[in-house]
Amino acid sequence: MKGTNAISIHTLATALALAVAPTLPREAGAGGELVTIPRELRRGLALRVVERGNLREEIYTSRAAIDAVKKGQPIPNGTVITLVDYRDGKLFHYVVMQKRAGWGAQYPPEKRNREWEYQALNADKSVNDNEDVNRCFSCHKSKAQQDFVWALDQMKSAK
Repeated sequence: MKGTNAISIHTLATALALAVAPTLPREAGAGGELVTIPRELRRGLALRVVERGNLREEIYTSRAAIDAVKKGQPIPNGTVITLVDYRDGKLFHYVVMQKRAGWGAQYPPEKRNREWEYQALNADKSVNDNEDVNRCFSCHKSKAQQDFVWALDQMKSAK
């Protein structure tokens, strides 16, 4: 996503996503309520589309994030990666992950994904309080060598 307009969501934590949000002051802490949700969750560069049966997932991020990865630089603070999830051809939900300096310091090492936080949203963009953010941390933990991002290879080869 490359949108610069954003709305702060103040509630429970959850899941994945893609774009660079405006630069905010550094914050220490933990929780999905820190994640800045872009207004346009499907803007930016599509990195990957995964189709499995009735499921379609589209993953987006910003040009700035892609350019940094292509140059061998760390994914910039403020990067948002968005997964748009469709089921049976209908928008099901969004999962957003965002990186900020100092985030996650309160998590124990076995949970922490460096400075990434996660948030899940329903199709109407309201926070999905039923989504278990711990699943996001657990799944992305296995990609620690890739800055906890599953689509890093797609970022490297994006145009």
